[in-house]
Amino acid sequence: MVERLRFELLTMMKKIQFALSLALIVFSLPMLAWGFIPPRRETVSTPLLIPADLPALPEARTIHVTYAPVTRLGDSQVVELNLSADGDVDGENVYEEYNVIVEARLELEGADARPADLVSAALARGASPTFYWEVTQREAGAARGTVWLYLRFVPKAGGEEARGPVLAQRVEARSRSVLGRTGSEARMGGVVGLFIGVGMGILSARGRRDESHGTGNI
Repeated sequence: MVERLRFELLTMMKKIQFALSLALIVFSLPMLAWGFIPPRRETVSTPLLIPADLPALPEARTIHVTYAPVTRLGDSQVVELNLSADGDVDGENVYEEYNVIVEARLELEGADARPADLVSAALARGASPTFYWEVTQREAGAARGTVWLYLRFVPKAGGEEARGPVLAQRVEARSRSVLGRTGSEARMGGVVGLFIGVGMGILSARGRRDESHGTGNI
């Protein structure tokens, strides 16, 4: 009688252990998928329109802003701005008369953007300068802000320079969590949970196999 109760208790414990291992695996796999799958990125393209009070560029250009609208809490993303050259158009070659400089800044409330200051690059005929910002949101929710782009024309012969904004694009990035966990915490929890779940499953399977062998010997 005692041996039978002991056998039934051990069997029940093995079943509970196996169920817990399955639960851990089922819980860990979605956490790993959520933690490791790269967020979707999108690109917003806008034709470059030069204000009337600035010199005209000799080629058509397009501004491309690429970022992830939704990221994991605690994870960084890269916001990219590219000013592409799309071909020549009629007009004087402004690059022979001016040193043309393109300047950019990302203002984003609720997030840390690096570099935080104005960044700049020389603009040459046919060149496509690109700017990058590393953005990390401090808490779950939406971070809203603006990507600014300016053009500066510095006369090579001396004189007064001209400067003006050519883009003020609104951006919004949302940061999400799972059960209040950051991306790194979800990845760590998923790895640990999967490791423990698989280990418990292996031990449970070995116990059931030994148990069946023992029963067969009887």
